[in-house]
Amino acid sequence: MSSKLFSLRNQFYIGNYQQAINEGSLKLKSTKDKLERDCYVYRSHIALGNYQMILNSISESDSIELKTIKLFATLLNNPEENKEIALETLKSWLTEIGYENNYLFQINAATIFAFVDNYEEALRVLDSSEQLEICAIKIQIYLSINRKDKAIKELGVLRKINEDATIYQLASNWIDLFSNDEQSIQKALESYNELGQLYGKSVSVLNSIAVCHMKLGEFSQAEKYLKQALEKKPVDPMTNSNLVTALSNSGLNSKIVKRQIATMLSLREKTPLIKKYFSLESEFDKLAEQFYN
Repeated sequence: MSSKLFSLRNQFYIGNYQQAINEGSLKLKSTKDKLERDCYVYRSHIALGNYQMILNSISESDSIELKTIKLFATLLNNPEENKEIALETLKSWLTEIGYENNYLFQINAATIFAFVDNYEEALRVLDSSEQLEICAIKIQIYLSINRKDKAIKELGVLRKINEDATIYQLASNWIDLFSNDEQSIQKALESYNELGQLYGKSVSVLNSIAVCHMKLGEFSQAEKYLKQALEKKPVDPMTNSNLVTALSNSGLNSKIVKRQIATMLSLREKTPLIKKYFSLESEFDKLAEQFYN
């Protein structure tokens, strides 16, 4: 990882995606550095929902690392229609190339597998590498499947690589947030506020601060930060999902909560709350059908 891309990577990790894109204009001599720069810039466009821009910019003659980002944009552009072909293409690439030492490809491939909840395949792609962001992605996956023990072990690997890195601080926060004890959550809250002061409060940081407050039972405080996040990005699915949780626990008028739920569902993007909502709705419909039949 090039030190010349330190600031760009930090902006990406913290969720300042437009700033990361702006920093992507820096001039570089190394082909390797240019590829890493382009990967972070295109991934920032993914995070901002600029899928068509990526589809138009990356061609079949580009590197496998960039083509994997384009594949992810194709999937995100129409998940239902493109899921099967995207996964078939990715699995074909995995058999054709030696990817074990290609961390940029590993990150992009694992991101696709994680998006479709195929965590086993995502971990398999990442298994042979010890690199900052790869360790962080493993931690996210382990927490997603409720394996805090493995996440803590991976954090130890990340600490040995660079405990001063921003991504180490973020990964440590994820594990603290996963805990239910007040001390760990307060520690994460202080860390997110510190990161916000250093780099600016991105939508991602504002959501994380809000989640800390919700886990501390401070729903009004959480609502304040979520509304700040919506001012920055009104259609962000995660912010709207978190706002549903905050409002539902704030004792507000049910009509306000219902309007927020309607807004959340209208975005039609996958968040844990939306997945749970549709899962419960499906179970209810099945039970109702059994009852009436």
